[in-house]
Amino acid sequence: MTKKEPFAISYFLGRTFFLGFGFSLLFKILDKDAWISSLLGILLGTFIIFIFQKIKTKYPLTTLIGKIVFFLFNFFIFTQILFIFETFCSSFYLIRSPNIYILFPLIFIIYRITKNGFTTIFRVSEVLFPISIILITIVCLGLLQNVNINYFEPIFMTKPMTILEGTLYFAIYSTAPFFLLWNEDSCQKLIRPYLFSAITVFIAATFIIAVLGPNLAQIYRYPEYMTLKKIKLFNFVEKVENIVSIIWLFDSFITLSVSGNNLKNLLPKKHQKITFSIVLIFLFGIAIYAGNNYKEELWIYHSLPILLGIMMLLLILVSIFIKKKESTS
Repeated sequence: MTKKEPFAISYFLGRTFFLGFGFSLLFKILDKDAWISSLLGILLGTFIIFIFQKIKTKYPLTTLIGKIVFFLFNFFIFTQILFIFETFCSSFYLIRSPNIYILFPLIFIIYRITKNGFTTIFRVSEVLFPISIILITIVCLGLLQNVNINYFEPIFMTKPMTILEGTLYFAIYSTAPFFLLWNEDSCQKLIRPYLFSAITVFIAATFIIAVLGPNLAQIYRYPEYMTLKKIKLFNFVEKVENIVSIIWLFDSFITLSVSGNNLKNLLPKKHQKITFSIVLIFLFGIAIYAGNNYKEELWIYHSLPILLGIMMLLLILVSIFIKKKESTS
């Protein structure tokens, strides 16, 4: 394993919840001051990752209770990312395709990529990482001519409590997927990849405001995708949004692979292939149901950062409590 592989996988994890969920919610509550909460969220998120690094080393989730809580955490994240992937593809890539045709190949790929565990996932991440960076660079260069600095004025018009709310949301969205690496010993130094990942999200948020303006950024369900529609390379290459937007699908795919691999490893070793297949089919069914009941799923859209924060805190408390109980017994 090279040093680049843990860095690459961490980079994708930190960005995954902003597609369709993070950006639209931040702009909805913060308007043009979303960039302020993004900066503050990076600072808070760095502190969370620092604490997480210390905890995951001292308090591994190896007991039955710890494994159950960790399983539920991975299960929840897998379902949400699967829904994000499904709705994004059905909205812009495969508009007329039934959700079952969108998700079935993905479920099969997840099953195959988890066959060899983190070894394959790390290698795939290392391959996709430079592609993602190149595409992000192309996006930034293509959007520069559409930037309007006036969209940021006047600044600091949002109430402090709303800024704080946005800061917490950004920090939770960007750090929660890192908890998927709790029992992965090869991923110890996470602050640098977190900062790199969070900064790319901050840059994306800044470009969304500068290109779309605060009003349109609030209206769109996928402001990150609508921003890409403004790209024009060399004044004649247009409509490249479907190509460059694949960077967001990379994030979802790697996160699904990591959480799927964790789910497999947390199942009993006996008949693991069969039970894991059943779990994937069940997750597949949940995603289909969520896609067909979009209004009900919107409740999770508004409460997702709160639910993630509660589960992160629960993981920390359970791991510390179990470890202390073991040391006193």
